Amino acid sequence: MHSVNKMKLILLDYDGTISPIDVSPDNAYPSAKVLESIDYSRKKGNKIAIVSMKSCYLLIDRVKADAYACIGGAEIIYGNRSCIDTELIKYQDDAIELIDFIKKDKNIKDSKAKIDIKKTTSNLIAGITIDWRFSYYPKSLPLIIEQAKKLKLKVIEYENEPFIDILISKANKEDSVLFLKTLFNPEITIYFGDSENDLPAFKVSDISILVLNKYNEHLKNVGVNEIVDFDNVWEAIRRYADN
Repeated sequence: MHSVNKMKLILLDYDGTISPIDVSPDNAYPSAKVLESIDYSRKKGNKIAIVSMKSCYLLIDRVKADAYACIGGAEIIYGNRSCIDTELIKYQDDAIELIDFIKKDKNIKDSKAKIDIKKTTSNLIAGITIDWRFSYYPKSLPLIIEQAKKLKLKVIEYENEPFIDILISKANKEDSVLFLKTLFNPEITIYFGDSENDLPAFKVSDISILVLNKYNEHLKNVGVNEIVDFDNVWEAIRRYADN
């Protein structure tokens, strides 16, 4: 019989969960306390995975973990191996078409919204984020969303957050959690997240923790095991590493 490892798999979203969401993405780093809690958990024999909409390049540079599920699950890296969703190859031309559509849009330019094109470590386009946290709402956003849907790309809109994600892969964070559970075979899986894109992952984790920040008060009733404030997430990671 395939035995279960006596360790915990602690899964952490990035933006708004372990890094601040109200600063420029270029300055969004986890605090020293969070990084110390992650290191503490790993030293206790647990596994840490970062499950994020960010690219693996960025995550690997900013957090030391056992695995990374990136760009909504389009790529998963563990050790010296990378696993990508092969559907990405099929939709590269569509992704390029949408990027050209966005770049030619006058309202996008006028709004000064940040366009983040996310690629896998093998240079496949896997996601596009349009972010107006520090600019103006782009009035043409509904047209861009409509174009993305025509191309059969996945659009994630957030109720209170000033950005959208367009994903080339059909994978989501639930797929990432299931993959990582199979990979590590933990005794228990604990997921920390803060937004709508984390809801599928909450459903397939043993313990779900909502991390509260300035954008997600509306999610307080989604049905999780625990709610913690962003400033205290470091303590919760450490506590679950011990319990």
